Amino acid sequence: MLPNVNVRVTESFIQFISENFESDKHYFKLVTKNSVIDLNLNKLKNVEMIPNLSTKDMLNTCSEYDKVIIHYLNFKTIEIFKLLFHPQIFEKIIWVAWGADLYQWKEKIEGSLSRRVSLLARNFIAKSFRRRIKYFVGIFPPDIKYFKDEFQTNSKTFYASYVGNLYNPLYKNKQDFDDLEYKITHDKTINIQIGHSSTKILNHLESLQDLKKYKNENIKIYLPLNYGDMNYGDIVESEANKIFGGKVECIREMMSKEEYMQYLSTIDIAIFNTTRQIGLGNISPMLYMNKKMFMPKDSVMYNFYRSQNIDIWDYNKIKNLSFHEFIKPLNYKNGTKYIAENELNLEHKIEMWNKVFKA
Repeated sequence: MLPNVNVRVTESFIQFISENFESDKHYFKLVTKNSVIDLNLNKLKNVEMIPNLSTKDMLNTCSEYDKVIIHYLNFKTIEIFKLLFHPQIFEKIIWVAWGADLYQWKEKIEGSLSRRVSLLARNFIAKSFRRRIKYFVGIFPPDIKYFKDEFQTNSKTFYASYVGNLYNPLYKNKQDFDDLEYKITHDKTINIQIGHSSTKILNHLESLQDLKKYKNENIKIYLPLNYGDMNYGDIVESEANKIFGGKVECIREMMSKEEYMQYLSTIDIAIFNTTRQIGLGNISPMLYMNKKMFMPKDSVMYNFYRSQNIDIWDYNKIKNLSFHEFIKPLNYKNGTKYIAENELNLEHKIEMWNKVFKA
């Protein structure tokens, strides 16, 4: 397996495989240049860390193993291009789609003529590779429909979600926190989180402007910016401090999972101002804890969660909401129920991933 992805996702997945499947039938190649990643993973016999993935590595892996599961298609364009000349590998590849791989694979065509031609070529190669995928796994239910619509493919598809929630301390150790209604009644500070990472698709700057009208209210703005595009994070931090001053806290250092879940329990309102699937590792525990959430009405996450009778507020309405309306608490018990039934069911997770392994 070749999961080129967030360490926490990787660690929980390897633990899940080790505990519930024949681990000696799975081999993990972690594509990373991060020397601090050990987490005892490098002590395992079936885990190997490599700095990058070349065409040769991929071909050798496909020849050695029955199935090759790829998570995060962060390969150089030239390597993807070379792989297109080896159609036999697509009989073995199973693509578990990372959000950006699926929803943001197209480069914006702009710049000089030569640059535009280059970007068009990159888009063509990226699309060609994805269209040849014969086995696709969506980690979020709407991913499957999007994949089929985007690439017009008859590939065999599976839904198999992340397994990190099974090991999340939040669900094992009850977090103590004041709910939104209590905080309003007792005139306590309302904690608002914008996004979950330093990623432009989360539109932090727009959100900061839309929340500007509440700057004199009893609020605290939290901005997790501890991974992603750090230069973009600097811009967001500067703008947030300019607008909200001492009412802002930018999180730039990584936390342990326990620390981060404790932090999330203190958040009252979360804003995910993006149209694509992202941040599920934050959204799931927040839904479980009945946090109030805002997402754009045209986003894939808004529409899916609303289809599950989970109350998500339309982000686009913030411009016209009074502060009283913005912080108004609702009954979010359906969110807790959905997470308990879909994210914390071990047997269900085993069944989903077993279907993938038998593809």
